Amino acid sequence: MAGIKFSLDVKGFKNIETRMAAASKRASHILAIQVAKDTEIYVPAKSKDLVDDTKVKEDEIIYPGPYAHYLYVGKLMVDPDTGSPWAPKGATKVLDPGGRDLDIKKSVHSKAQAHWFEASKAQNLPKWRRVAGKAVKREFGR
Repeated sequence: MAGIKFSLDVKGFKNIETRMAAASKRASHILAIQVAKDTEIYVPAKSKDLVDDTKVKEDEIIYPGPYAHYLYVGKLMVDPDTGSPWAPKGATKVLDPGGRDLDIKKSVHSKAQAHWFEASKAQNLPKWRRVAGKAVKREFGR
């Protein structure tokens, strides 16, 4: 039985790996923008300040400040010393021992709720998968 010899040139593989990483990074940013847009209708709001102040940085959606965390949890938080929802500037609040839910108004966004990302994900995950797939293909094809 005769042996077969061959050589394989793999110089192009590193280029593919580099291009794929760059395409993935750009596609992640595109997906984050889409997720932020689709999630807006679930974000509690008295005005649109929280949504307007939301930033997409690379592949992260950043809802600003402790106020966003407070709304996202959806539970009343209080000053641990006084038990009041009003606390002095700089104080760290804790969850209300009674576990009371926040009264989230729906006048600005009719689907507003705590844990808004999960609500949006439940509605939009198939769309997000399509957006991500198209973005990777488009970005990799550059």
